[in-house]
Amino acid sequence: MLRWTLRIPPQVPRLHVRHYVRKPHSPAPQPENPYSLLAAYRAHCAHPTLALVYALRTAPPSVHSPGVLTQADVRPEEYEQWQPAVRAQSLAAALDATKAILESKNPDTQALQSSPSSADLPLWTLLCLLCKQPASDTEASVVHRLAMSYPLSVSPEVTPLVLILSSYWLTTFHILAPLRSAVLRFCRSHEALQAYQVCLFLRVLAQAEPRAELQRMIAVVLRIAIRHKMVIDVRTYSAILANAANAPAASHVALLVESHMDRSGFTPNLSHAHAFVRIYGDNGRRKQAARFWHRIRHGEFYGKVPPYISTKSSQSRMLDDYLKAFRNTKKIDLYMRYLLKTTSRAHQPGEATQDDLRVAKPSLSKTNDLPPNVWLRVLLTASRDSKVPTDGLLALLQHGRAALTSSRKALLATFFVLKSLLRRHELHHVDPLLADVLQQKERFDAAQLTIAVEALTMLGRAYEAFRLLQEFNRLPPPIGAATPTPPAPSLIDTRTINSFMIALLRTGRPDVVFFLWDTMPRVFGREPDGATLAIVLKAARAARKCERTLQVALADFGLGRFLPRAAAGAEFERAPQRLDRAAAVEGLERLLGPRGRGTTAVTGFWRGERAGDVALRVAWQVLVGNWPALKELRSPVRAVRRRADDQALSPVADMLRSHSATEGVGFGFGEAEADEDGRTFYGVVPHDVAFRALIDLLAEEDRAGEVPRVLQWMKYMGVTPSKDTLATALVYWGEVALEGPLIERWRGPARSEYDRLVRWIGKWVGRGRVPGREEMQNALRRIRYFRERAELRARTRQERL
Repeated sequence: MLRWTLRIPPQVPRLHVRHYVRKPHSPAPQPENPYSLLAAYRAHCAHPTLALVYALRTAPPSVHSPGVLTQADVRPEEYEQWQPAVRAQSLAAALDATKAILESKNPDTQALQSSPSSADLPLWTLLCLLCKQPASDTEASVVHRLAMSYPLSVSPEVTPLVLILSSYWLTTFHILAPLRSAVLRFCRSHEALQAYQVCLFLRVLAQAEPRAELQRMIAVVLRIAIRHKMVIDVRTYSAILANAANAPAASHVALLVESHMDRSGFTPNLSHAHAFVRIYGDNGRRKQAARFWHRIRHGEFYGKVPPYISTKSSQSRMLDDYLKAFRNTKKIDLYMRYLLKTTSRAHQPGEATQDDLRVAKPSLSKTNDLPPNVWLRVLLTASRDSKVPTDGLLALLQHGRAALTSSRKALLATFFVLKSLLRRHELHHVDPLLADVLQQKERFDAAQLTIAVEALTMLGRAYEAFRLLQEFNRLPPPIGAATPTPPAPSLIDTRTINSFMIALLRTGRPDVVFFLWDTMPRVFGREPDGATLAIVLKAARAARKCERTLQVALADFGLGRFLPRAAAGAEFERAPQRLDRAAAVEGLERLLGPRGRGTTAVTGFWRGERAGDVALRVAWQVLVGNWPALKELRSPVRAVRRRADDQALSPVADMLRSHSATEGVGFGFGEAEADEDGRTFYGVVPHDVAFRALIDLLAEEDRAGEVPRVLQWMKYMGVTPSKDTLATALVYWGEVALEGPLIERWRGPARSEYDRLVRWIGKWVGRGRVPGREEMQNALRRIRYFRERAELRARTRQERL
């Protein structure tokens, strides 16, 4: 059927603007590297410093023939002084040499900084340092701080290159938190930016691993290009569209790219149109995907029609990407009927008649009439549709597996249904399907491994899930390390570990979630992200239901060593962040194994302390470590009481508590204790869900007075809150800020702390984004449900005792 799907022959429309594209047989562009970025920058900027840095790549110019040095305005004495740092073989040696040179220039300084300041470095030396390969994320962060401290006014022509090279190393090491600061600093001078600088910066951002946080940064730079009508080349368009992640932010980036193309008079080529169909299809934007799918079918794209567009495989792949945008099988059925009616196959004798088109559901019942990729897309849509019954979905799977000739496609179809069953909590149907797919685990990809681990954990077989992860665990080599053969890519990524942690939390194992947070880099070679932080905060809130009165009293008085688990002397439970890989794997096996689960009860403690206190300390370390300015921000309003339960206490008790209680989330979080494991969290960029989890945990730990301060942090970091997050914050704030009705009326709206926060939120997000009655009621129901469930479990535990 698909061989007749596209209209033959497609006609190329007449273009009103000429566009230069890559030749069909030319090789694909190579990924960017520091010297390719430097060469591309030199092609548009004839600054003499760039010529000097590029010449130092091969051989240093002679001091006695000062041609390049004179043009770059570099004195021979200065060049000889910085030679040890410029000619160093590694970045670590270059930084050490730089620090020694600065010490020799300023011998009277009493205290030296841990890293040199770029204000004391010549521009050409800083560029040479930025072209060197860092060996770790720590070195990359150090050289990034050098770039960020360089004054913009010294050389406005070359300063964007400093930020571009610094951002290149941040994306290479997946350091996203400082990358946001580099993006904002780059966009701050948008009036002086040139089009080639924006294109290079976008290409650097686009070659990183696709993530939702990165898509938001790309969107910020794209808005600058649209506002100032900058020309973006074809290569940059392709890089941005190829980086799109499966997230709503990716569709927003695609909309910005499409808007820039329309304003520039740019007609997308076939690869661009296919990329738009794929991005819009992944995010469920059917109207936008249909627009570019129509372009492909009718040949309304720039360039000649390639011969591969008539092959069945390419047509099937493009149609598969378009069908991703459909959200129910009925619409897919209608569209497939439309394709049959508008192609010649519907009118050929012996293949399809009008009676055949009146079949109830040809796309679901007649598997043989559809290509395998299209039928798999229909099955995926049916698995996501809650209106399709479970029995019908299982019957469709059995019929499809019998008709599919490829075992790999049959495995993929089984995973579609398996994920749907997990989403519907139909665990009694999961076990037989899981047994079938585990027999073919050598064929798993990353997504299939994630679903299998989640299914095993939800079935109460978390130990088997961890062993399955260990079978696929291949620790990545250090970046820049020489290896005889390129290592096989690991199937385990941060999303896989996040799915494992969510399943553990849903099955009542917050203690394993905490242990995974402490040992993730050593066990799996992966760093946490914003979603991981949100899971840990939710686990800390859920762990409070596992606390017992005696254990809490001992922990509050600093007697945590008398707790049953701490008294056992298990180092992996008291300080898991200090363990090596072998000890961490052994600790996870003890926690997940039959003996550990049977003999040791799950408690609400983490590192020998209450989980809520440790989780707040971890959140403080992540946020303040990545954004030090957050430490100085204060709450825009002031709470009337510390806790919601304090309303019945006397004013004298409230006064005594206000003088004795600590204030602020970060109060008492000592730097030595927070940084005892020496970890950095550069890849953690909290989003709206993570901040909502932090607000929930603060209220659970009787710190609802800090909720406005968290909102102040979100405003500083540029995180746009949802109405649900704002409604949750207002519900908790009302418990500690609202007085009695008579007192509130006597004070008036101008002096009410609750009304002050509402007005502050309105000025921040706008009146249209302030939560209304429906969002407030939903937040009240969600909070009440969690509290009632906690009380029910507490009463059940007391009855058992």
